Amino acid sequence: MNLSKESGIARSVCYYRNKTTNKKEREELVLSDIKILPKETQNSGSKVMSKFFKSLGIIHNHKKLSRIRKTNGIRSKIRKRKYPKDYYKTLEENREDIPQNILNRDFNAFKPMAKIVADMTYIRVMEGWLYLNSILDLYNGEIVSHSFSMNINEKLAIDSLNKLSAKYCLEGTLFHTDQGSPYLGKKYRDLLKDLGIVQSMSRRGNCWDNACMENFFGTLKCETIYLEKENKLLPAAKMIKKINDYIDYYNNVRIKKKLGWISPVKFRESIS
Repeated sequence: MNLSKESGIARSVCYYRNKTTNKKEREELVLSDIKILPKETQNSGSKVMSKFFKSLGIIHNHKKLSRIRKTNGIRSKIRKRKYPKDYYKTLEENREDIPQNILNRDFNAFKPMAKIVADMTYIRVMEGWLYLNSILDLYNGEIVSHSFSMNINEKLAIDSLNKLSAKYCLEGTLFHTDQGSPYLGKKYRDLLKDLGIVQSMSRRGNCWDNACMENFFGTLKCETIYLEKENKLLPAAKMIKKINDYIDYYNNVRIKKKLGWISPVKFRESIS
């Protein structure tokens, strides 16, 4: 039976009425889908969220997601610029006794372990400050090694590097960091030479020369630490577990536009 002809209602309206409920109920269904996502993904932008839903076989238009998120107070955290644009142009090049900026902001890599970057950040915990050193592969944005310490020192940098060298051959790898004292230590630089690594360093006071690591730390804090509703300090052990869980999520689940909306690990596995 032709329902459209029998009822006198346009075919599109018939399909629409059969397929959907009222607008409020549809939006509630979308909102319930959003709330079951990982906390970190809920804090992503609407376009990223839409692509994440698509990877799960659920279709939600990013404009609809944006409207529903705004109505229900679900907003992404945005990091503001700390320095004026082109501030870095006023900074001088490195001294001769310090490794030069070989990477020179060329953050593209043609194969795994061709270019890696590292940096340290600190997080407040009940016992004081917890320091995290992370190493990121520019090929796919994967965190390939990281380590923790309650003190910022050369050993923290060496621990991460030893973990990485146990998994990969680093001969000829370009390794870029800032000019933090742990990365300028004699033992650390000697280890780099022994592993056949080429050392590159940012210009002093120039965070843009290591933008990929700065961006990762900002994302890590926005999607984990800053999401805590209770403004209470965590014990170091609990914070370490929280960060380890996030890095596992970041590598294996969190999708990236640059990688064709798949996770870093899936990208690496799809190419190899």
